[in-house]
Amino acid sequence: MIPGPTEIDERVIRAMAHQMIDHRSEEFRYLMKSVVEKLKKILETNNDVFVLTSSGTGGVEAAAANLTMPGDQVLILSAGLFAERMAEAFAAYGANVIKYTLDNGRGPNPEDVKKALEHHPDAAIVGFPYNETSTGIVSKDVKEIGKICREHGALLVTDAVTAVGGVRVAVDEYNIDFCITGTQKCLATPPGLAVVSVSKRAWEKIEKKKLRPPYFDLVKYRHFMERWETPFTPAITLFWAFDEAMNIIFEYGYDRWLARHTAGAAGLYAGLRTYGLEFYAGRGYESPIVAAMHIPPGLTDSAIRETMKKKFGILIAGGLAHYKGKMFRIANIGLISRDKIASTIFALGKTLKSLGLEVNPMEAVENAEREMDRLWPS
Repeated sequence: MIPGPTEIDERVIRAMAHQMIDHRSEEFRYLMKSVVEKLKKILETNNDVFVLTSSGTGGVEAAAANLTMPGDQVLILSAGLFAERMAEAFAAYGANVIKYTLDNGRGPNPEDVKKALEHHPDAAIVGFPYNETSTGIVSKDVKEIGKICREHGALLVTDAVTAVGGVRVAVDEYNIDFCITGTQKCLATPPGLAVVSVSKRAWEKIEKKKLRPPYFDLVKYRHFMERWETPFTPAITLFWAFDEAMNIIFEYGYDRWLARHTAGAAGLYAGLRTYGLEFYAGRGYESPIVAAMHIPPGLTDSAIRETMKKKFGILIAGGLAHYKGKMFRIANIGLISRDKIASTIFALGKTLKSLGLEVNPMEAVENAEREMDRLWPS
């Protein structure tokens, strides 16, 4: 129950058990075409989509490396660690990064974006994580944010690594110019591939850049994609895995897949609230992908996590970087099920009780089940 890598289906594991093929062959071209066509449906986009052999962080760097002109003003709205990493990436490529730290559990939202652009009307790019995994905070009304960016002439860049597959990310409708995601989160595939979508407005900026990165040069990728190839040797095994994972998603129904995440989140939060836990996210900004909780007084994250793992065989996450030791996190990602949610809520209650808290695990499970009864897709 950690926010990635997620568990994967046995079919995805078997899909990787192939002898290697030539990445310049018709077989690989067919595979690439299949993957990209499925991705365009998931992202709801007609924009160009590229699959990079890298982590999701590589996708963020590809955005910074291709879009940034020296001295560009780049507004980064930060609700946690992954926004900080995005800021670092753009700064490394010469951007004048202006960071807006969002407090009180807020995520990126239209009001803050509008205010930031009014203070910095020359901003070329607005960027933020769609879902901030480090703090369990999700953005609000990205469609309206995209509209505001378009009105101000700024490109919108979203790190949607943990969002895609867990919430609707309608790239074209939301006016997202550069969307980044990865395989190892809600799309239930092993780690190792990043996905980026590039709008026409983003291409106009990229094509003006004379010095682009040798590995992440998207103009080069676009040229090779004319024949469904990559400029460099891709992780072929992961393409097979990714294609099969998306087959599973579409067989289940993508809308149902999203609804399952919504229902799982409702059950998870209902159970966690029964224990009186406090969230990093403010009301209305609670991530449906990962819940991040303050550690109850007198306890430690390591005690909670180790007890969960040793006694119940359930792995949950701690905090990252400067959040380490200050929180614990439980994910609702990918191959989520009612049983996993209920078992996790029960195990957490028993764990907290064993560590001295007065909680009622059965009440928490009942509250979680009630929400899942109400929302779980048929």
